[in-house]
Amino acid sequence: MNKQKEDREGEKILFNKYLAGTASDDEVTRLIDFSKSSAELRKELDDANKILDKLDDLKLMKQLNSSVALTNVKERLKKYKEKKGWFYYAQKVAAVLFLPLLLFSIYQVFISDTNFFQASSQLAYNEVQTPSGLRSVFELPDGTSVWLNGNTKIKYPLEFNGDERRIYLEGEAYFKVAKNKKKPFIVDVGKLNVQAVGTEFNCMAYPADKSIVTTLAEGSVKITRVEGDVKRGEYMLNPGEVLTFESEKDKFFLKSGDLEKYISWRSGKFVFRNDPLEVVCQSLGRWFDADIEIDDDELKSYSFTGTFKNEGLNEILELISITSPITYKLGKREINENNEYGELKVTIQSKN
Repeated sequence: MNKQKEDREGEKILFNKYLAGTASDDEVTRLIDFSKSSAELRKELDDANKILDKLDDLKLMKQLNSSVALTNVKERLKKYKEKKGWFYYAQKVAAVLFLPLLLFSIYQVFISDTNFFQASSQLAYNEVQTPSGLRSVFELPDGTSVWLNGNTKIKYPLEFNGDERRIYLEGEAYFKVAKNKKKPFIVDVGKLNVQAVGTEFNCMAYPADKSIVTTLAEGSVKITRVEGDVKRGEYMLNPGEVLTFESEKDKFFLKSGDLEKYISWRSGKFVFRNDPLEVVCQSLGRWFDADIEIDDDELKSYSFTGTFKNEGLNEILELISITSPITYKLGKREINENNEYGELKVTIQSKN
């Protein structure tokens, strides 16, 4: 087993260097030899080649002015037709995402951020994003399980070197952190750092929202307010506690929360407890890939309580309208020139 594990680690290191364009000819030859002895690897590489072809079809490559990393990879692909793609060592992404998420991940790795490939550094990053209306679950290199809500992305290193495991989050994610007391796990959301060793917690930090909400399910976390490299305060959470940071007020609010409300999204359940209608519509919009507009400012602060599971957007809005002073109108999803559906337009109005 140890020999197999060592071989796998060796493949992983060679593959990362191959993608970065820093692998020598001898190392590329060794990687090809690994492929010849692994039917699974060959299949995944063939799949990845198809994805690269899709990128050409989508004309994503035209967005490049110059990219040394991509040039190196494409030259390798021409020279070694048996080895194409990066898929084999990608993290386990939820099956519901399929090709769109995989295409996006490849686009991010090869194109969107040239800092991901630094020839002089061992830090190579990957980025995973879930579009609105979808959720995903996968594992980080250290074994930490991550659930991503809709319209969420994280950036993480392919290997956690150094004395910490730092990732970057925009959106909402639930983490089941692999224990490693010598190397703390840190979620960087910009204004806050959420640090854990081995624990389970939820973090909601959408850039467009006015607040950052951290909910602790198990273990303990330390939340640090940061401005650049300067620490502005630290807070320790106990299981069952919810810490909300209001960006506009620059203040923290701590309470013992209803855990189900904050983490039930993983199982497809919506739980609202006296939440403003504006917040309710934000959650529904992210879940169902819809643009929900409230055209009456007074309705935005209307408090709503309810729980939904397995209902569609139309059903949920109908149930809300029965118990609330609202009516709604569903628009049509527009189709662009690439035959892609846009967001569903929904208008919330007062019954009066």
